[in-house]
Amino acid sequence: MAIDRYALAKEMRALRGLARDKWQQDPLPVGPAATQQLQADIDLYELHKNIVQLETDGYTVIPPGKAAPVAIIERIKDAMLELEARVDTGSLGSQSGLGSTLFHMLPEHEVFEEALMAGPSLTLVTYLLGFRAKLSQCTGLIKDSGAPALALHADHSGKFPAPWPKLSNYSVVTWVLTDYTRDNGAVCVWPGSHRWGKPVPPDMVMAHDHEEVRVLEVPAGSVIIWHGSLWHGAVPRTAEGRRMTLVLPHVRDPVQPQELFWASVTPEMIERHPARFCTLMGLTSAGPWLQDGPDPARLAMGPTSGSQFE
Repeated sequence: MAIDRYALAKEMRALRGLARDKWQQDPLPVGPAATQQLQADIDLYELHKNIVQLETDGYTVIPPGKAAPVAIIERIKDAMLELEARVDTGSLGSQSGLGSTLFHMLPEHEVFEEALMAGPSLTLVTYLLGFRAKLSQCTGLIKDSGAPALALHADHSGKFPAPWPKLSNYSVVTWVLTDYTRDNGAVCVWPGSHRWGKPVPPDMVMAHDHEEVRVLEVPAGSVIIWHGSLWHGAVPRTAEGRRMTLVLPHVRDPVQPQELFWASVTPEMIERHPARFCTLMGLTSAGPWLQDGPDPARLAMGPTSGSQFE
């Protein structure tokens, strides 16, 4: 039986109407104003070194307490563990080295919204993807002792044809919830590989011990952000206990998110956040649409000048 497309269109119109009202109060910038606002945010959060590292290495790390008060880490962990106890975790992790995977967590607890809207990390997402970036996933990863390595890969792989452009179309924000060490199965990266614009060659996908690969040994509370072309993976977990991570991938406005947040966002979620949240949910994008077609009001909310920061 097909989804009732008329009822769905009606519900989407109502949510998009709330997003439109938010937008009218606080529209996102376009053209030179987008660049100016981004620079102001970089100055506000003192992210200048992080921007340099994104350009040179393709990733950067925000230290504990800078993206959000450190107390948020235990709240995220508690919410993930509660969710793990009552839902089936995905089977993807056992095959790929990700660990047990919790998908589409955003509607399950307000703490995930807080992590998403944290000013410093969202500013770095804006630098990579523009003010109209959309949330693509809100995923929890829980890796137990003995978990295998996660193969080296770039997030642009399988989504965009290579060679990839200099600009990122996909970016990941990783909230480190337990200490990242080599024994704990930390993320590893190949600094500078984002400039090559190509996938990891098949003979290099398990090259975790290559001299150019850097294991990111950072404490819990750190937030890692990287460019979609960066080669990265994770080393095996040999330590006891569990490695926990909150992963928030984002995409540029024209790109289809992997999880349909416009279908699960609520009026209450919209009410407690600024207009930027509606954009992250995909509610201000021109598409998708059903029989009602594209709305001129939504088209007016989109990028207009071609600026990479819109």
